[in-house]
Amino acid sequence: MTGGVLLPEDAVAGDGAIAAVVGERVVTVAEVDRRLRLMRGGPLAARLPHPDSAEGRNLRRWLVQVMVAEALAEQEAARLGLAPEHPGPPGPLPAPEPLPAPEPSAPGPCPQSGGAADVPGAVLTLAGALRTGGVAAAVLAASPAARAVCRVLAAGREPAEDEVRDYYRRNLDRFTTPETRWVRPFGPVRRGEIAGPIEDAVFAARQGETVGPVEGPGGPWTLVVERIEAARREPYAAVRERIRAELAKENGERAFARWLDARHAGSVVLAPGHEHPADPAQPDADHRH
Repeated sequence: MTGGVLLPEDAVAGDGAIAAVVGERVVTVAEVDRRLRLMRGGPLAARLPHPDSAEGRNLRRWLVQVMVAEALAEQEAARLGLAPEHPGPPGPLPAPEPLPAPEPSAPGPCPQSGGAADVPGAVLTLAGALRTGGVAAAVLAASPAARAVCRVLAAGREPAEDEVRDYYRRNLDRFTTPETRWVRPFGPVRRGEIAGPIEDAVFAARQGETVGPVEGPGGPWTLVVERIEAARREPYAAVRERIRAELAKENGERAFARWLDARHAGSVVLAPGHEHPADPAQPDADHRH
């Protein structure tokens, strides 16, 4: 979403200055300042760029795009007569994805209500941002109205059986657990987690066998292979619904991102200084061709 008509310069000065116009809704500079203070007062404040740097100004521009997307989603939810859960003033933006990110076992067609996504600090995943763009991913994580609109857009986008089965075939590694050996004193070990003569000895041994001394870091090692768990793969029937739900969720998110881009192009006017960070016309743009 790098487009959008710009307001004249005099709209961005003085009291009541405007950052953006979204249909009949005006996003003021004061509102942007309040949201920015929430971010800079949060637990990730130390990671944010200095406000007077180019990166800091682009952070502000990005925040305006999220606020605009929230307003678009709220307007669409109202137009469709949807009732987002937990209505109220916007809270802090969601926290970035923790490492490692948990993988939900059975996601719905869009981020679901009643869970972590409905409270401040909901997870914004890198995978979601890469799939839909950072603004769409952020607003889906932060806004109940956006999730309500997404669920409407996701209707009828269930993946076909061939698509689900093909995903399973192309991603067998996701559903395969490699052979695991429980080795004293290391604990559970898989190939590639140790190296050299120690790995060779461990994976050549039988269950219950003691191997060594084997030369390794710090001197010779004596190891006991206490238990061997054979490699296993979840059958297609066991994971079919999980894959189907995951693909439906991704289809819904992509549909929401396309809707957001189209609605933004036709309904949003941005004030100078509040362009999308990737807009090559703004002075702090750092990605040019």
